[in-house]
Amino acid sequence: MPGWYIPGAWQGNELGCTPLFPKISPYCNAGNYSERKFINVWYFDDESKFLKGENTLYEYLEENGNVSHQGLNISAELQKVIEKREAKNSWRPIYGPYSFNATEYMSPETSGYFLVYKHSFLKEREDYFIVYYGIRGMANLTEETPEIKKLIAESYYMANGEGKVDSLKPEDKKGNLFSWIETKYV
Repeated sequence: MPGWYIPGAWQGNELGCTPLFPKISPYCNAGNYSERKFINVWYFDDESKFLKGENTLYEYLEENGNVSHQGLNISAELQKVIEKREAKNSWRPIYGPYSFNATEYMSPETSGYFLVYKHSFLKEREDYFIVYYGIRGMANLTEETPEIKKLIAESYYMANGEGKVDSLKPEDKKGNLFSWIETKYV
């Protein structure tokens, strides 16, 4: 399952989990898309393990870089992916939102976006994915975001119309449920 959100995983475009982040799940994989651009995927089949992993990752991110929330709209990028797939007769319907919140992360080692996919396949299945779309090394995310959005669109999969795509949600230690919301869309 961790290879699901890695385009080309079936062609051997998998690396194993990146050492840039803590081990939050035994099911982890990564894919390279250029010298610097990559995806890292963690899979969980249990909500309590997912929530624990999400919180551990968020705490790590806060300690090792700058974390904020960003709205992403990938409508144009998804349309291009759909057109490309239709031309190859490999089109499949894409359900779910085309605009969603993402967790933006910037550090000297990597910068990019985290997305959480919940119940991507069937609403009855406990499938949770945390996916990082990033650039190795220091990066200007304003300049890199268009390429990262293309990578998100290439890997985007939501077969369940009731599935969710969202940012990381840290455990709130102050009792304020909405303390993490400061979203702007690009």
